[in-house]
Amino acid sequence: MIDIYLFSKNNKVLSFFKKIRKSKSFSIIIYNPSNYKTILRNTNQDIFVYIDISSFNISEQKKLINYITRQKRFDFGIIDPHNNLSDPAELFYRGASDYIGKSLLMNEAKAGRIKNAVNFYATEDVEDQISTSPVFDDIPTMLSGHNWDKIEVGNEYTFCMLHIEIDILSEWEKSGKSHIEEVLNFFYSHINRIIKPLNGKLWMKTDFGGLILFPYDGSCTPIIIECIKLVMNRIIFSAEEYTYNTILTYRMALDIGNTKYLTSGNTGNIISDSVNFIFHFGKQYAEPGNFYLTGRVKEDIPPGLLDYFYTTDRFQDRTIYKMKLPILK
Repeated sequence: MIDIYLFSKNNKVLSFFKKIRKSKSFSIIIYNPSNYKTILRNTNQDIFVYIDISSFNISEQKKLINYITRQKRFDFGIIDPHNNLSDPAELFYRGASDYIGKSLLMNEAKAGRIKNAVNFYATEDVEDQISTSPVFDDIPTMLSGHNWDKIEVGNEYTFCMLHIEIDILSEWEKSGKSHIEEVLNFFYSHINRIIKPLNGKLWMKTDFGGLILFPYDGSCTPIIIECIKLVMNRIIFSAEEYTYNTILTYRMALDIGNTKYLTSGNTGNIISDSVNFIFHFGKQYAEPGNFYLTGRVKEDIPPGLLDYFYTTDRFQDRTIYKMKLPILK
């Protein structure tokens, strides 16, 4: 049985979980939201946490979210009965496993949804950890084509998804926000020049990079080649594209996934397992200066470059391939 800590005193929220509370699969313990820090600080159990932000003002909500997204001892979901969060998708980039907004609370929770949320970061067993065979998720493929001509806003498609961030140096952080903004302007200009010939779009921005979508016609090979070039040519692009007299690196994570397509800047309400995964893959797994891809992208590595990749630790039940880094002397 799964222990769920539910922090809420909102009647709609409690009604939403009414059937779940009677389920034999879950044990739901209800707490006053105001006590969340005390209770969570003192628990070492294997739990899942749902926390309702409607009991807090806007300032308190920000502090709550900053607190809970820093925790590593449990997974969590955010309940937002009044849709106060303008960009709920950001929660997933910060480690959330679920988001329940106003419209969802009009019905009762389904056990399948709660189970999926709880298992979103499920710990893999030992056999999974040592397995080296590729894992291909059973996602329906909806080809988005060679370019954006047939991609319509509001429809769901399969895309090549690249999460990429520039590795921020400690001296840049010491130089302040304005200097980092200058670095990012160089970064976005550089990356946009690379992805434009591949019909890529910088779809969502992060603190130091973003998520790029490429129309998927059945292969991610051209994207893989460009990512390899970014790793291999880091000395050249550091000298030609930037003015900082240092070798720059990126961390990159590539996968294939499905999402509803909305225009950039209007993606706040997108809930997509594929988008959630690629952000977690890039943010939580990828290390500075490295390029990774999933098992279902591995087949698109050109045969002559296969030897430059090797299997590494699995992530969220997916086999991950990592590029061997060049040795600079």
